[in-house]
Amino acid sequence: MDFYRTLGLTHTADANAIRTAYRALAKRYHPDVSSLPDAHERFVAVTEAYEVLSDPAARARYDRTRASPSPKRSSPAAEAQYARATEARQQAARAKAADYSRMRYAQFDADVFDTVAGYVLPKMLGCLGIGVVAVVLVVLLVLLAQQVEWLWGPVAIILALGFMPGIVYASMHFDSWHNARQRARRKGR
Repeated sequence: MDFYRTLGLTHTADANAIRTAYRALAKRYHPDVSSLPDAHERFVAVTEAYEVLSDPAARARYDRTRASPSPKRSSPAAEAQYARATEARQQAARAKAADYSRMRYAQFDADVFDTVAGYVLPKMLGCLGIGVVAVVLVVLLVLLAQQVEWLWGPVAIILALGFMPGIVYASMHFDSWHNARQRARRKGR
């Protein structure tokens, strides 16, 4: 089986092209969204190809076998070894593809294509926003205390006792909200 042809690529494709092709084909053939009678088999085939080609070591082994269109070749003894390693990788990929095919498409997409940055970045931006709001409130309280002299005592107490706990409280609630939103997204709602 030519894994590059399965993904509609050539042996010169880079990692980004492999990922892009797989995402498009997985969306087309995932059994949860496709009405084609052979969608499951096609999805398993493209997932198997992606699992082998997305791993640089597995791709290098595959490229040294006769199944690959790559001009790189190994000696017959080494090629047999690479073919066995590729076959083992294919079996693992088929099992993973079977698991993916039983998932809802939304969960599959989130599990396979979401990045750590896509999860962490909104949390970081939310905490940064909470920090900016806290600084603005402190500046406003200090400016207010400068205008009304007797407010220095209450403002100092608010800042000393309420500033850090308030930020922690707001950050915890934002984090809980973000986690609930991610769980709902993964469930496909």
